[in-house]
Amino acid sequence: MKLLLEEITGKTQQYSLTGSSWLTETNENFLCDATANISVSRRDGKTVLLEGDLAATRQALCDRCGEPVKDNLHCRFVYLVTNGKDHALEQRELECSDDTAIMLYLDEPEIDVDDILQEQSYLAVPLRTLCREDCRGICAGCGVDLNSEICHCSEDKSQSPFAVLGRCTDN
Repeated sequence: MKLLLEEITGKTQQYSLTGSSWLTETNENFLCDATANISVSRRDGKTVLLEGDLAATRQALCDRCGEPVKDNLHCRFVYLVTNGKDHALEQRELECSDDTAIMLYLDEPEIDVDDILQEQSYLAVPLRTLCREDCRGICAGCGVDLNSEICHCSEDKSQSPFAVLGRCTDN
């Protein structure tokens, strides 16, 4: 969905998008049951305020054991959108204000909402995905899922050059 800057007025316009049609084809199974609520209004002659709320369900694999996981993602975002180039790039040092941090500079006088939603969906993904908080993962030696099976590896660590370190903690 694209919004033309000249059509945005001082009155707040609301948009609601469902589904994940805004994701690229390679990532179309990344999210399901996505809902985005967006509001836009003109802040002044050059700047538009865009606020949004994105909620979705993500299908992923646990980082420790590889089991399928469904995550609920939620994020709020705010942008100040303007048509023009960023003059701060010409300066060597600049203190970044709150408004500067959320400023979005456009090359063309239209806001590509799909790009914003795609960016926000990636930013909402947690750094670590776990099936449960106490997931024990997979044994590096025998490959069993430690959540459901007992490890069959031998406890003989005397061959390891680090075995000496283990003996120090036993005392």
